Amino acid sequence: MRKRVQIITNDGEIITEKNMSYTNVMGEDGYRIPYHKSGARTFADISFPKSMSDAEIGKMTRLANLMIGKTNMLGYRKGRGIEAYTENEIINIVGLQHRQGRQFLRKMYDLRIMRKTEVGIYINPKYFMTAGQRLTLDLFLIFREDLKGFLPDWVLSEFIRQASIKAEVKKNERL
Repeated sequence: MRKRVQIITNDGEIITEKNMSYTNVMGEDGYRIPYHKSGARTFADISFPKSMSDAEIGKMTRLANLMIGKTNMLGYRKGRGIEAYTENEIINIVGLQHRQGRQFLRKMYDLRIMRKTEVGIYINPKYFMTAGQRLTLDLFLIFREDLKGFLPDWVLSEFIRQASIKAEVKKNERL
């Protein structure tokens, strides 16, 4: 969609003209979370699980600031690449002793606030997300069960369709 803004004098002379374009809410790079729903990094209409303490929410907020954009993976830039934080590094960041840190991580995994994959540790976009970030297919697939009821049905259907296409392409590449 495009929008043209003109500033015109009383005589009808155009002083400035600006063209703006708006992206589709669902594109190849994912679904754009509407700006009106996002806070700095949380969603006002999504509550944390009742079993999370304020201290745990604070620790997760600190970790949310360490997410790599477009991925929600906890990591940092190193040279030209991205490194995922290890569990021990995360425990140090939130300031816990090893045993307490393991308990904290286990609880966050059990509550599905975070998920560990072979690539790294990801934060559930239902709770924390870079403002204005698009929800990518890969991030959707990591947390798809948690996002039901949060995302509109048509978005869920579109992601399922995209995942089927991606799986078919991978299958054909192996042949």
